[in-house]
Amino acid sequence: MKKLHIGAILLGGLVAAPLQAPMAQSTEVAFASDPRPGYVVFFDKGTSHLSRVADETIRRAAVDADKSAGLVRVVGRADYAAAVKDELVRNGVPSRSIVVVPKTGNPLPTIADGVSEPANRSVEIKY
Repeated sequence: MKKLHIGAILLGGLVAAPLQAPMAQSTEVAFASDPRPGYVVFFDKGTSHLSRVADETIRRAAVDADKSAGLVRVVGRADYAAAVKDELVRNGVPSRSIVVVPKTGNPLPTIADGVSEPANRSVEIKY
């Protein structure tokens, strides 16, 4: 006698069968590339002097810049970006490999009159 395997269940008059995922048509798999490292340096209100935390962040960025062996983009307000570039150079990044991109305008809404937004006092270091 043959055994019969039933792959469906009768529930309240409805047949519930196991669902099978459709097989992929292609065997190619896409992988995301490694994210590019980047850093953000924040400045205290009213000064373009770097804090100890900012110095450490820039030191780490300089190490990564050495590994990437490409251009380093420093994006931010001109005075802040210049301070970050100078510190990158002091940490061994060649000046010719640093591109300063000034950030113009204020894309973020202001909080209130006289209140300084920290994002407006930041510089991004990108590779």
